[in-house]
Amino acid sequence: MYKLKDLSNNEKKVFFTSLKYYVYIYCSIEDDNSRKPIYIGHGKSERCLDHIKDLENKSDTKSLILKKLYNQKKLDIDIIAHKLDKETALTVESACIDLIGVNNLENIIKGQGENIKRIPIEELSNKYNQKYAEIEEEHRGFVIIVNKLYKPYFNDHETLETVRGIWKKNSVTIAKNSKCPKFAFASYNGIIKEVYEVFSWVPAGSQEYFTRILDIKNSKDRFEFVGKISKELSPLYKGKLIPKDIKSFGNPFIKL
Repeated sequence: MYKLKDLSNNEKKVFFTSLKYYVYIYCSIEDDNSRKPIYIGHGKSERCLDHIKDLENKSDTKSLILKKLYNQKKLDIDIIAHKLDKETALTVESACIDLIGVNNLENIIKGQGENIKRIPIEELSNKYNQKYAEIEEEHRGFVIIVNKLYKPYFNDHETLETVRGIWKKNSVTIAKNSKCPKFAFASYNGIIKEVYEVFSWVPAGSQEYFTRILDIKNSKDRFEFVGKISKELSPLYKGKLIPKDIKSFGNPFIKL
């Protein structure tokens, strides 16, 4: 990036014109000389340089980080793909953001497009082949929709802490009144991500959370469940689609 300054205006014009649309990554140069991604974008011409223009007069979080790294000469730019059209550039940008995770970047929004979502290949196959879970009568508990909270890169512990709480009293009432309140099916984008065995419901904040920061002050009259992954049901239903007839009508809890 720094050597771009040494190019003549004509050389810079030739370079950026040749790129057409491209996808770029702002990198933090770590002590071991590895290049840690901190921001991903797409554009054409000199778009990738816009973020470091007039940094002294910018106060947003991303600009402050870039300014610090720039002054320390620990900031650089990588080109991920080039000679693209605009639509392809947006697709590549979105896929990269989804792969790394927007929470690990200074990007404000995640990738765009329904086909640009990180998903295990078996789940995607189930989606295209419309393999809906056929849930046995004795397993018909309740569904918890976690579209806003769950991330595709979560491990088992992060997923459990996302699913178990914290929920409003009316949602918990739906769970308790289901045919088999012992089983909770976690759903993300219509896919069963996990099945949990529920032992009890307790006031929100009763258990310790290690991967989430909860606003306990605003958790009055909210609840969470105590439970674990069901070794019996998980192999049967995980990765399949929630039954077609299940409708949420805006509530994150649904009876099965």
